[in-house]
Amino acid sequence: MGARESFVRVMAQLAGGAVIVTAKDADGAPRGLTTTAVCSVSAEPPLLLACVARSSRTVPALTAGGAFAVNVLGSSHLDVCRTFASKAEDKFAGVEWREGVLGQPLLDDAAIAWAECEVEQIVEAGDHLIFIGAFRHGEVASAAADPIVHYQRSFGRWNEIEE
Repeated sequence: MGARESFVRVMAQLAGGAVIVTAKDADGAPRGLTTTAVCSVSAEPPLLLACVARSSRTVPALTAGGAFAVNVLGSSHLDVCRTFASKAEDKFAGVEWREGVLGQPLLDDAAIAWAECEVEQIVEAGDHLIFIGAFRHGEVASAAADPIVHYQRSFGRWNEIEE
């Protein structure tokens, strides 16, 4: 087994939250993708990062607008998660969204929390770009639910271990 295949197998053992990163392109059209490569970087100042494949059709929107949103998905919205993980041409068809404070697409109906960030830095890393965002605004939905978790190339629900 080659290094790439071994790497992919090992990384499949790392559970991560499934989120949708959204941004508006130069024409103002919403774009987005499902990813698990989002995490906090710093609390002071508040920064987070999102790793996106260079080949993603969302990259031009992330680089053009100078801002993006991270939408943490609730487990009852697996359909939205899968749509944004697909190669569908219009991932926003039939998905309710609104503009946030920074004008980025927020998926109110599907998200249990969201954050809007201004792009601080873009770091090139292999076949991906790392977008470091300065957190400017965020909310947790009043009816927060379990998030979608991605593990072993499948989606599931958070389940707390009882001690």
